[in-house]
Amino acid sequence: MKTLTKAEEQVMLIVWDLGQGFLKDIMESIPEPRPHSNTIATLLKILIDKGFVDYEVQGRNNLYKPGISKTEYGRKSMNQLVKGYFEGSPAKLVSQFVTDNKLSQEELEDLLEQIKNAKNDKA
Repeated sequence: MKTLTKAEEQVMLIVWDLGQGFLKDIMESIPEPRPHSNTIATLLKILIDKGFVDYEVQGRNNLYKPGISKTEYGRKSMNQLVKGYFEGSPAKLVSQFVTDNKLSQEELEDLLEQIKNAKNDKA
């Protein structure tokens, strides 16, 4: 899967949030200071070429829609992160969060419960 630049990610977050929208809708959702609409149109073209955005022609305008869900992108990005920085081990990623005190006791207990439930579902 191709990765997103910061600018592409900013536009994708808006497209995911909107669900679908025209260039003007996307522009209105970008925080100030907004780049020129040509810049956003170029980013949308790149996102189409990368397979992240689909579009339909409606009259003289394009209606842009996500070509990949935010969840799917997050899953693939996480897998790349684990593969590239944690030797392919999700446990090492979680261990890093524990070491850095990024997970509360409650979150750890919830994770353990999810693991137990996943094992019971497979049995």
